Amino acid sequence: MFSSYLKVAQTCDSCGEELHHHRADDFPPYITIVIVGHLLIGIMLHMDMTWHVTPSVYLFTLGPLAIILPLLMLPSVKGAVVGMQWANRMHGFDPAYRGA
Repeated sequence: MFSSYLKVAQTCDSCGEELHHHRADDFPPYITIVIVGHLLIGIMLHMDMTWHVTPSVYLFTLGPLAIILPLLMLPSVKGAVVGMQWANRMHGFDPAYRGA
């Protein structure tokens, strides 16, 4: 589905479906931030209630997670958003919209 890290290919390699119609824009980063934020806050709360850690522990453990997790999740979330647009015939994915 992707021709590079986050660039959606013009067409699907398997079936030939045109994918250039997608309008994912800023939605995948918003979803990713919400998911990672909820995970990290849950981990922080658990760590604080269990071990009463210092702020430097959060910096050295959750800081890298806050960078790595969104980078790992973003392509999958963007693929899901493009797939949702295709399944719901949004934007140019609707054959009637394209004039076909």
